[in-house]
Amino acid sequence: MRSVLARLAFWGLVGFSLTGCGGNGTALPTGGLPNNNGGGSVNVSTQNPPGGDIPGVLIDGGIVATAHYSGINTTATDTQSPSDAGTDPKTEGSGTPPADPLGSHSITFTGSGVPQVIFLYSGAPPALYYTSTIPGQIQPADYGAIVLYATPVTAGAPAPATGSPSVAIELTGGANFSSYDMRSTCGHLAATGATPTGGLERYVCALPAYGSASGTTATVTLAAKTDTTAAVTSAYNVDTNIGNPRTANPTGSFVPVSGAKLYVELIYGSPTTTASTGNTFGVDYVYAEAGTH
Repeated sequence: MRSVLARLAFWGLVGFSLTGCGGNGTALPTGGLPNNNGGGSVNVSTQNPPGGDIPGVLIDGGIVATAHYSGINTTATDTQSPSDAGTDPKTEGSGTPPADPLGSHSITFTGSGVPQVIFLYSGAPPALYYTSTIPGQIQPADYGAIVLYATPVTAGAPAPATGSPSVAIELTGGANFSSYDMRSTCGHLAATGATPTGGLERYVCALPAYGSASGTTATVTLAAKTDTTAAVTSAYNVDTNIGNPRTANPTGSFVPVSGAKLYVELIYGSPTTTASTGNTFGVDYVYAEAGTH
């Protein structure tokens, strides 16, 4: 009995002393036992800063002397054009876009014989992910989308009666069991032979989350291309379930570190004819943004 009273008195004194001290976490109640109360570290879940805090990163500024596009499944010639995308007006959800050098690519090509007409960018895209400075953040996050400016295909029609193509980007990287192949369709180009206002129109190619496994597909609703158009969608696919993939049987996750290869593609509804030559396609101001606007 005396032993029980002594213990109760002891805990009462400890509780009294703790009420006058600051603690790490929830304070202990007066005379309370420290069962799951107060103390200890607080877990911080993986999180990323607001997209508006992350500036865009330039991939291709349209300078042919720096890097150019070559035909992968077709014959293509890239020459310098004075046309320029200018300053990107659509930056909601992302930080400041990178500066756009004057000029753009003018790619002259021949039909490929398949629905895809594929061009390889000779430059080296930067790592397309960022890490947060938030304490406890350990999982990097990739940029939400790649923005590019493009013109409709002019001159001949590589795929008669199929209408204008969609424009897409494809990123490949890794090696062996860590290889990935990701294609993102950015939108439908204006009608063949048409000239958009300003010569180059803005397209957004959504990217999957960092570490997305092979087989990941999604359709992402994007903001409207202009203030007067409806919202658009972008679909991506992280595996070989795409027409004419660049990497055979990739099994790795989408981890866009430096060293990836970038392709810009035209996707038609039917095979393009190799008899169609002199087709031109303009590309400029390719950059990664944190958002998907």
